Order: sequence, then structure tokens, then C-alpha cells
Amino acid sequence: MRKLKSILVVLDPQTDDQPALTRAAYLAEATGAKLHLLLCAYDTAIGTASFLTGGQKNNFIQTMVDGSQVQVSRLAEPLAAQGLMMTQEVVWDRHAEEVIFRVTNEGDYDLVVKRARHHNRADAIFNHVDWNMMRYSPVPVMLVKDGQWDDVGQVLAAIDAAPETELHKRLNKAVLDRAEYLAKMLDFELHLVSAYPAPPVFAPVSVAVQTQVDYRSKMKTMVHEHLSELAGEYGVEDACVHAIEGPVDWVISKVSKELVAEFVVIGNVSREGITGLSIGSTAESTLDSLDTNVLIVKVDEAN
Repeated sequence: MRKLKSILVVLDPQTDDQPALTRAAYLAEATGAKLHLLLCAYDTAIGTASFLTGGQKNNFIQTMVDGSQVQVSRLAEPLAAQGLMMTQEVVWDRHAEEVIFRVTNEGDYDLVVKRARHHNRADAIFNHVDWNMMRYSPVPVMLVKDGQWDDVGQVLAAIDAAPETELHKRLNKAVLDRAEYLAKMLDFELHLVSAYPAPPVFAPVSVAVQTQVDYRSKMKTMVHEHLSELAGEYGVEDACVHAIEGPVDWVISKVSKELVAEFVVIGNVSREGITGLSIGSTAESTLDSLDTNVLIVKVDEAN
């Protein structure tokens, strides 16, 4: 697995409170990775003011960009004093995700770190920029919440306990490799979580109860055997393995909240979505219900 050598940090232009930078600096200090601080500056009042002449608009834009550069330098100064290596970039553009993708593709980054921002739904963590990053970023993305990491924490790896294809087996490995690396780097405890389906509801009435009992027993055994094999490979204790019957979104959220996990590592396959699901209502409810840092690891479907 590729180690963290270069981290792209997407700064929040609206505030000096920068949890993404705090997390990235923590990771950089532990790994020696270099940071690239990116701030996408844009003001709708300026960008849409068609009554301004070209020169007037350029002056307004330059003033805002200069102010943003001062903000970034102020944020970087104490980190540079700690010996962290970093570069800075301020871009004027209304399409933040396009800027992030361009910078990511032009650089050689191992991770993109961004603050999770709420969108219109009152209970939702991620906005449209976050979702586009999860869908299309060519490198792993960490979306962070406010607050600090505890000295003792948990990394929760969400995996498929019964992968049907080689692609999903590779996705499991990618998730576990990254989760194991981060757990060791941060001296956190590694946990595994996997959801498995309930018994089928369509069965002859005369055998329905026994069918459900047999199904539940055999499914539970199969899942636990596979998870135990993975846990042994990655040195995870039995007490840190969580196999629960139920919907994926409910199970992952339940275990994450019970552990108060510092972050959850989730897999994403191109055109198949998060944890083997399409990025729709189920995956959205899973991610939006996670009040924690989320790391999305992607595998290339073509390879």
C-alpha cells in the first residue's frame, strides 16, 4: 500500500477554524508527508456583478485573492514553525470541486482532506461538493468533522463479509490496508464492521420458520468465518469484529456511534458506489448519519 507522502488540504474560505488542516497536520507530523494548502476563493456578489467594468471586477477579485493569501499564510505559519513542509495555492473560481479535481490530477497526492459541510437537509453532513469528491476523486478522500481527535481512538473499517467478485475482494483489501495503516500510525484501535442480510421473507408457510432459522444460522456462520479470517490476517482481536444482521446504513452507523469511532473507512467502486451500493438514498443515509470523520478509499474498476 502506498504511504502518505503528499496531502492536499482543502481549506474553508469562510472561517479561520480549519479542522481539515488540523487533521492533515496531525497526519503529516506522524508520517512526514508534505502538505499543499488549497483555498478556492469566490464571492457571488463580485462574480455575478455584470454592471462592473472588467477593470473594476479584476480589482475586486485581486483584493479578495490577496486577502485569502494572507489568510492561508497566517494558517501555515505556525505549522511551518513546527517543521512541516507545505506549499500554498489560492484560486478564484466558483466551482470548488472542479478546482479540487484539477489540482489533484496535476499533483501527486495520496490523500485529499476536506471539512465536511452541511447541505440543505437539517440532518445531513455532506454538501454537493463533498458528494462529488466522494464520487469522482482519483485519490482517497477524508471528510472531517469539527472537534479534536482523542488520544485513544478507533478506526472502523466497513467491509463486505461475503464479496461476490474479485473487484469487491480488492475493495475489501484496499479498505483494510488503509484502515490498518492509519490505526498503526495514529496508535488507534482497528475495528471491522460488516452487515449481512436477514432471512428471505418468501417461503412456504409450512417451512417458513425453519427456513429462516437455518438461513440465519448458516449466514451468521459464513460471515463470522470470513471476518475471522480477515481479522487474523490484520491482527484484529475478536472483540473488535462486528458482524450484525441488518441494512448496511443502519449497521455501520450503529457500530460507529457505539464505539464513538474517530473515523470510518469506506470503499467506493466506480459506477457501483459506496460499499457496493449505488450512490443513492441508502448510501447517502449511511454517510449522512455518520457524525465522524469518513475516509473514502477507491479501487479502479478497470484494473
